[in-house]
Amino acid sequence: MLAKLPPFDYCQPASLKEALALMGRFDGNVGLLAGGTDLLVAMKEQERSHRLLLDIKRVPELTAVTTDNGRLCFGAAVTTRAIARSRLVRERIPLLSQALQVLGSMQIGNRATIGGNLCNASPAADSAPPLLVLDASVKLVGEKGERRLPLESFFLAPGKTVLEREILTEIQVPAAPAQGRGGFYKLGPRGAPEDICIVSVGLFAVPDAARMIWKEVRIALGAVAPTPIRARRAEEAMRGQLIGGKAGADAARLAAEKDARPISDLRGSARYRSAMVRLLVERALEQVTREISGETTL
Repeated sequence: MLAKLPPFDYCQPASLKEALALMGRFDGNVGLLAGGTDLLVAMKEQERSHRLLLDIKRVPELTAVTTDNGRLCFGAAVTTRAIARSRLVRERIPLLSQALQVLGSMQIGNRATIGGNLCNASPAADSAPPLLVLDASVKLVGEKGERRLPLESFFLAPGKTVLEREILTEIQVPAAPAQGRGGFYKLGPRGAPEDICIVSVGLFAVPDAARMIWKEVRIALGAVAPTPIRARRAEEAMRGQLIGGKAGADAARLAAEKDARPISDLRGSARYRSAMVRLLVERALEQVTREISGETTL
């Protein structure tokens, strides 16, 4: 049974400048509250404690979905359900919509934010694999200025990111090649897609102009390493290979044996996770191959 929340101060800044000033005033001992689906539970379980909760849901810079020279830009406080349902997202990067539709229950999706899901830095974060294969980047803002970096460089360890008294304000996704296709596969402990995953796989693949050779294949894995990761060895094995050839099985094996570094926990053993990485990567490659080859998908 969850305990009561510990005492804390609460502020709701109206601007990013005000939020950063409050962070400085409290010497960084601040919890950023957007959806609260992870933060408040962690505080009740005494895993986290903050002198101040900073409610950033109404900061204008954090609440919009916009376009910029072909890029899609998501404010960090936009809910995952809003992104999943966005017409722009469904048309341009359906892979992300597909993944966010199974990020928690309907109630969770209506509260959880894209920035919170990333900043929580769970290896099993559902938003991470699709954003990794879409080559997303993040914008971080602090009192000393702002910086941008690839999402792949944002995660350091379970529950730890590169943030240093900064706020993740925006996630940017570059325009994806029109001929590219992607997919997201998630295995939960009860077969329920909304559960926290045992293994997840995001994939985005681009064929050559003749649709004969894989020009680029990006594969990301969730819940099988200390952070969400790109499966670089598997990706390299696919590049330049014949579409529909045997390279997919080899790439899936490499993802399981060389890229993934699973552990055993209550949700599954390391051996089981490794086997599921191989299965899901192979299944994702087969699905994308069918789409690119013009066959009817299941």
